[in-house]
Amino acid sequence: MLSHLKIFWNKFGGVEKRLLLIFTLLLLGSTVTYAATRNQNSQRVPRYGGTYTEGLVGAPQHINPLLATVNEADTDLARVVYSGLLKFDENLNLVPDLAENLPEINPNGREYTVKLKSDLKWHDGTGINADDVIFTYQAVQNPELGSPLRRSWMRVEVAKIDDLTVKITTRESSAAFIANLTLGLLPRHVWENVPASSFALSKFNLEPIGSGPYAVTEIQRNRDGAVRSVTLAGVKDFYGDGPYIENLVFKFYETTDELINAYHSRQVSGLGYVPFDQNLFIQPKENLQQIYLPLAQYQAIFINRTKNPAPLEDARVRLALAKSVDKQKIIDEVYVGQGSETYGPILPGYLGYHEQIPGADMNVYDDARAEALLEEAGWIEDPQTGFRKDKLGRTLSLSLATNDFPPNVLTAQALKKAWEAVGVQINLSIETAANLDEKYIKPRNYELLLYIENVGTDPDPYPFWHSSQLRDPGLNLSTFFNRTADRLLVEARANIAPADRAVRYRQFQEIFVGDVPAVFLNRSVYVYNLPKSVKGVNLGTTYVPSERFANIADWYVETKRVKK
Repeated sequence: MLSHLKIFWNKFGGVEKRLLLIFTLLLLGSTVTYAATRNQNSQRVPRYGGTYTEGLVGAPQHINPLLATVNEADTDLARVVYSGLLKFDENLNLVPDLAENLPEINPNGREYTVKLKSDLKWHDGTGINADDVIFTYQAVQNPELGSPLRRSWMRVEVAKIDDLTVKITTRESSAAFIANLTLGLLPRHVWENVPASSFALSKFNLEPIGSGPYAVTEIQRNRDGAVRSVTLAGVKDFYGDGPYIENLVFKFYETTDELINAYHSRQVSGLGYVPFDQNLFIQPKENLQQIYLPLAQYQAIFINRTKNPAPLEDARVRLALAKSVDKQKIIDEVYVGQGSETYGPILPGYLGYHEQIPGADMNVYDDARAEALLEEAGWIEDPQTGFRKDKLGRTLSLSLATNDFPPNVLTAQALKKAWEAVGVQINLSIETAANLDEKYIKPRNYELLLYIENVGTDPDPYPFWHSSQLRDPGLNLSTFFNRTADRLLVEARANIAPADRAVRYRQFQEIFVGDVPAVFLNRSVYVYNLPKSVKGVNLGTTYVPSERFANIADWYVETKRVKK
């Protein structure tokens, strides 16, 4: 090739060679100038196109916002297929989604008037109207349907004002209720002829018609009928901006090992998980963006003093249990360092969080002080067994129950070791999630319960700590009862003024850390691994992992140039 160019070059005379060089330089200069001017006068913006593939453990069964609450595959898919009246932004502020504006709230705090945007459509082209809103909210209230969300919608009435407007009335004023309006809406014309008793079995759970930015286009199954992948296409007439990514593909695997192998073999380009195993944790790479999303949940030990009052009614024993736990050590050993310590029932960053709570006595690790407290309470170490006994000869022995979720198992083992080191005998029970719920949680049949509790988007501690929630289906797992705390929680949830709520929540936390009804351990993070080729991702606090898709309509992988 070079020899041919040399022969061609030698055919020119001296003047011709100089002119050719000048022409070439001018051409190159013009090209560079054009490119620079073009870049100055234009900018890259998202363009519709491309595919993003994500891997998940499990498989979808109910791509349905009324039923998808536990299975991660269901909740993730429901989040991109469906949309609600409202949604949370990256800062956990409520903003309109299908609604034209935020609801008008009556001064009594019990009536919410919401108007839909005009010209909204379901994925099949049918218009969305007030009847769909009413159908969805009445369906979630139906006990025959069996929605896990039913409790949040009890004693709520929905009325039609006009084709685009509804009025929602609650029996009691609750500042936290408005968050329920993020529930994805179902199309009445698709579901109205499905009996409530057959809701969970309907084909529409895997053939969903929603109003979100993506619609299901293909489902692939293996020979056993299990779903192996779901392909979704961006809805081109979506009511919001975007979506820009043309196709989403979710691939499903039975184990975390299979998921990790799929990632390393490039079958998927993204995945997310709560880290608890070093083998699962993926180290950051050059082409990988790793996003850490704090979840709205805490891992804690709930102390049921009514089950074994002799030791547990004594505040010194409860405080000793708290002070003998090294929270950071558990985070390092169980969660491979991916998490943060928690100190009370309201998480950092939430309305009313008390900045002084981390320094409270119950949150300061000191195993020597823990032993001294147990001595003061009359529990003396038996040199033969190493466990403590009271003056009646009773051994300080407590039962600790948890489920078989690996982080809980590893944490329970660490707690047993820590507490037995200060002389408290621990009898550990590890159950399936279903057994733990039926045998222990519902009847409150435990002394110590290790559990992960999701507090949602609103800081309202009422469902978890008010005395009216002592028995199932209430969530007061510590059987905590304090009249002043009860009053503060009632006043706070009835008051929609944030500043007033915050004052009461801080007062509640001061009572709480003085009583020590629970030992708080850590707040999990969700580690989301995305290729750097995916742009437009703006994520903050995520109360559940599926909310990482809250702004997926803004994500993009391809761009184009437009004039500034």
